[in-house]
Amino acid sequence: MSVETDIAGDASAEQAAHVTQQPPPSSEGCPTPLGWAEVLQSFRAESAAWSVDVEGGLLRGRTLGRGRPLYFLNGISGNCELFCLLAWLLRDDFRCVLFDYRNGDSKRLTSSQLVDDLLAVADARRDHTFSIFAAPFGSLVALCALMKHPDRIERAILLGGFARRHLSLFERLLCGLGSHFPGRLSRVPLRSTLQRASHQRAFPPFDASRWDFFSQNTSQTSIRDLAERASLMATLDLSGELRHVERPVLLIRTEHEGAIFSVGEDELERGLPQVRSESIPLAGQLAYLTHPHRVAKAVRSFLGEPSSQQPASCAAVGLDNSCCSDHKDESL
Repeated sequence: MSVETDIAGDASAEQAAHVTQQPPPSSEGCPTPLGWAEVLQSFRAESAAWSVDVEGGLLRGRTLGRGRPLYFLNGISGNCELFCLLAWLLRDDFRCVLFDYRNGDSKRLTSSQLVDDLLAVADARRDHTFSIFAAPFGSLVALCALMKHPDRIERAILLGGFARRHLSLFERLLCGLGSHFPGRLSRVPLRSTLQRASHQRAFPPFDASRWDFFSQNTSQTSIRDLAERASLMATLDLSGELRHVERPVLLIRTEHEGAIFSVGEDELERGLPQVRSESIPLAGQLAYLTHPHRVAKAVRSFLGEPSSQQPASCAAVGLDNSCCSDHKDESL
């Protein structure tokens, strides 16, 4: 899907039970990577599942950790479990709240609905104020919330953020057709080929199963839901309202973000009053999945939390191989 290639989804229980054997660490003191599956299992076991009734649907999510609330907003497709690695690393410093967008219905999806859903979840969790971590499509929801409810949002972190996204005529046509097309993304021709071309080089080479996790996740997304969100993305233009964002915003940029994302982030840097930018090398648009340790470090720094327990947490799940100087393409 070219409208936004940051996509997520739901891994099967059989996948989660499999952990690919990893090569030994290249230097003493560097933990052996365990891959995504063990972390996902622990995330599911230790997080609290919940649901919130909203007008037109039921929102489902999970909460993990303790500390100040940090809310995660998904990309254009998939579910919140692709944030499990990042949430796991942040769980000692933040109470991570993850949830999925509403499913499509007969009504046209609006940004106001998505912002209202975010606040409904926060109200149910009794969080009057909170910070946000948003993947690309989620950045639109985050920006709308910052503009409409500055009293509720403390800070926002946008990965691959943008205030507007121009779609070609062909992409708009696909969105229109997709709104009436049943089934999941697994039915879309060439989906896997396009994904590999866009993202695979940023995934850790020693953990091939992490790519399988991502690919399986994305295939479960409803075509109609993706088309509805893409249509909203195509019609929403927040570029003229950026000056009204009062809260601090961190833009996480990546080496392989691509020209379209680069243009959007440049516009945010120019238009947001309180903005700072941080770049992550070797990563792409899915840095929270491919390089979660580096993203977690940026989150802690921006939100002002100490990272005193960072080494223990990383070693416990085997996520951190950044201590090894001879790893050119680090997993995190």
